[in-house]
Amino acid sequence: MSLGYVAIHCDTGREVQTYEKILATPNVKEASIVMGLYDIVCKIEATTTKDLEKAVLQIRKIPHVQTTMTLLVL
Repeated sequence: MSLGYVAIHCDTGREVQTYEKILATPNVKEASIVMGLYDIVCKIEATTTKDLEKAVLQIRKIPHVQTTMTLLVL
């Protein structure tokens, strides 16, 4: 099992719309809108690291996502 957290910075005013699309992404188990440098933080659980990578790449393709930071759990 691979586990990771992704911090997402998105366009101002598009947080809720982006959050809803992130929640619909396969392997995303939780997501929260947060305040600070990033706008959304989500938890990804996948069978393999490769599947986790695919989920992150899908998130990066969501409209209004500007940057992401991925933290892999050891």
